[in-house]
Amino acid sequence: MFRKLLQHLDNWAGRAAADPRFLWKLFFIGLVVRVGLVLLHQNVHLISDMLGYHESAVSLLQSGEFRVKGRLSATRPPMYSIFIFMFYYLFGVGNIFGLRLVQCVIGAVTSVLTFRLGEKVFSRKAAVWAGVMFAFYPAGWGYCDLMLSETLFTFFFVAGLIYFVDVPRGKISDAFFAAILLGMATLTRTVLFLFPIPFVLIYLVLYKNRLSNLVKLIVFAVTFWMILIPWVARNERVFDAPIMTTKSGVDLFLYNHSPFLFILHNYSLENEEILGDIVPWQLSEIERDNLCRETAAQWIKENPLLFVFKGIRMQWNYFGVEREYIWSLLAGYWGRAPRWQFLLAFIVFAPTIYLLMPLFIWGFVYSWKKFPGKHNLLWITGYFLAVTFIAFGFSRHRTPLNPIMMCFAGYALTFWQPILDDLKRPGLLKRPLAVISLGLLLFFAVGWLLEIYLDIGSFFNLGFQAESWKELN
Repeated sequence: MFRKLLQHLDNWAGRAAADPRFLWKLFFIGLVVRVGLVLLHQNVHLISDMLGYHESAVSLLQSGEFRVKGRLSATRPPMYSIFIFMFYYLFGVGNIFGLRLVQCVIGAVTSVLTFRLGEKVFSRKAAVWAGVMFAFYPAGWGYCDLMLSETLFTFFFVAGLIYFVDVPRGKISDAFFAAILLGMATLTRTVLFLFPIPFVLIYLVLYKNRLSNLVKLIVFAVTFWMILIPWVARNERVFDAPIMTTKSGVDLFLYNHSPFLFILHNYSLENEEILGDIVPWQLSEIERDNLCRETAAQWIKENPLLFVFKGIRMQWNYFGVEREYIWSLLAGYWGRAPRWQFLLAFIVFAPTIYLLMPLFIWGFVYSWKKFPGKHNLLWITGYFLAVTFIAFGFSRHRTPLNPIMMCFAGYALTFWQPILDDLKRPGLLKRPLAVISLGLLLFFAVGWLLEIYLDIGSFFNLGFQAESWKELN
């Protein structure tokens, strides 16, 4: 029966791939499900990072400067605040409902871009699966509903990847447009700031045709950083430092200072227990960032094995359940939401990674020696994982990688028959691809079991017994 179901789905994907109107249908479906979530609750309460983005956008309107709590700030890169500023300028300050609807359109367009990425790297049938998965992935709906930078960042990121997969094998124009779009993504979230350095080194060290690739690699790196120069120059003027953000040291410090049990339980030791009489939030942004970076670097130097364990723990965190929307509801984003809505959101949002991750792993492993465009997706994914290992990561930070994961999952669903046959044949442990895929699944399954155990405890200790839970009625 399972094979029959997969065969029916495979036939459907084949018909969809041949449908000349499929992209319009994909856009429409992706838009409907996102708008539907927004319409469930038109009025929301800004919380956490949303308040900072709102403040900086209002500051741009009033004074033309990026200010948070009245102070010039670089805790967040500028692009998402500029996006909100432009919307407020056109449609009025505080029009959060309209902003969320625009994000729904961006999210639906990203479904189409995910299709294009899958088509370029693998095949049109694999692209059908990738686009449909992104359109229906609940976390994708959720970030369109939240006033957070993930939707805009993912849009620029996936658009850039469509050109990036051909760098440096393709045209110079591919390197140029990839750099512009990935640079725009970096102005939305700074994680990619250093990416051109390892990327260029990888191609100069590991690949042939170094001289013929060099020009395109230089075009990519120079164009990428040219996009960032205005923001870096602004920060040089304000903070006397050529930086992208005054939060990189804080992010490094967040988990690189805690004892073993805190890391295991995904908690961060309070600053007072580490920094003594120093109150970080009374310092300037740049002073606080430098202090946190120095403290974290010293901790890493003194605790190398604990640092490695922390890095592994963060990988489990990174590929964990989609919790951002759920925690936003707990924090009061919907106000006093009925308890059944919270439980429904948990059921819909949280476990989807358990379906996506096995397909991603099988697609990634079994396409290993095929499709040269896949190499760049591997390098940029590895970069994200390295940042997560060094600093920290939550499922929210994995959001831009979801389209990449869905492209590999689309490959797995397209070639499900040979993959399934290989996994079912006797002598499983003698076949490298089967061993690698099952080993990766086992590694992440350990993390999922730990996460389920800890999340249940967190809900009971922080949610179900707290006033916020009692108000969900």
